[in-house]
Amino acid sequence: MAVLRNAWNGIVHAWRTQRNLRIQVVLGILALIVFSVLHVSLLALALLILTIALVLAFELMNTALEALVDLVSPQRQPLAKAAKDAAAGAVLVTALGALVVGVLLAAAFLAR
Repeated sequence: MAVLRNAWNGIVHAWRTQRNLRIQVVLGILALIVFSVLHVSLLALALLILTIALVLAFELMNTALEALVDLVSPQRQPLAKAAKDAAAGAVLVTALGALVVGVLLAAAFLAR
């Protein structure tokens, strides 16, 4: 039970401190609403949910890495900046991938 509590605490911390996470959650919910209204297949909906979860997981990992870097390197360091930038880049790659998945799913739905 402690593991679930700790995980939940991490999600709550990220929700409270990370604006991007809140934006991504809202966009994910909007995508789910749109795809639900369109009555897409369960497979398409599952793929969309998995994609949203991946973006949110990467954002949570980015938050964790930023906190860890700040802890071990409170002063500005080029390597600390590189680590934070790379983690942010990973989030950007997953978000762009999610956008492509959403567009492809929408195109597949509209083509039928």
